[in-house]
Amino acid sequence: MEEEKKIDIPEVVYQGDDKRLKERVSRFKEGGFRIVVFTIVGFIMGAYSRTYTGIGFFPVKLILAVPYKISEAIYVSVIGTDAAQLRIIPFGSMGWHWFFTEFFPHSIVATFLAEVVTTVLVSGAIYGALAYFTGDKRVFTLQRFLKFGAVWCAVILVSIGAAYLVNAKAIRDNENLRGAPRFQVLDSRGNGQGAWGQLVTEYFYSELEERNIERDYEGELPLEILFDNSRICMCRVNYEKQYLATEQGRTYHISAEFAQIIRQYEEEGTFPAGIGAGEASESVKVIGGTAQ
Repeated sequence: MEEEKKIDIPEVVYQGDDKRLKERVSRFKEGGFRIVVFTIVGFIMGAYSRTYTGIGFFPVKLILAVPYKISEAIYVSVIGTDAAQLRIIPFGSMGWHWFFTEFFPHSIVATFLAEVVTTVLVSGAIYGALAYFTGDKRVFTLQRFLKFGAVWCAVILVSIGAAYLVNAKAIRDNENLRGAPRFQVLDSRGNGQGAWGQLVTEYFYSELEERNIERDYEGELPLEILFDNSRICMCRVNYEKQYLATEQGRTYHISAEFAQIIRQYEEEGTFPAGIGAGEASESVKVIGGTAQ
């Protein structure tokens, strides 16, 4: 009978300090919870950051302004966006609403990503970093902070990239006049009215065709179109030559019926009877003029 071979396992005596290990774990949990709480507070502060202009108390104004101004610097100064513009956009029976953006005047969604989402993320990163630096340096080391900061930078960069992609698609769709339109016509006297509805939309798209048309700039009137309640396109329309020009200069032939709508508003200050009157009458406001 063969003798069983015995394996000798050396005994190792743990010489660490259980108390110190437990303390480090406890501090890590406490610090992690504090970072989460500070980050959530940062999200809330970021959501209200763009209201800093209406705050009178300077310390509060400064605290609120920091995340928004950082976001503004990223979009406006570092990368660059479309110029700031003041828009008027319709929202059904709610009437006309002022819509201001320093970032993406063509896309309401891209503007939301830039002015709200990115600002909220920047604010969360700032407050989270503040909580990180006030934690125990033995647990929250510089190496871990670099990883922490890298994750935040990646998340913020994703939101910035999303804003530019959404805006680029909005401009492309605007140039192709895609979507359900609502129209804001501005005549040569500076008066503006809105007209929309199924009949107006049918007239607009009935003979719409991209053509190479020689423009008559003196005969053009501004026409603002809100597509799908999310994209804004500033066009020029000439009812005499029956064409519409986009912001980037693409020209489209328009139907005689749609041209007549623009002509009557220019000449008489009203839209033809039955053209979007039921929907537009309650929501008409005027730019720089008196309501017709």
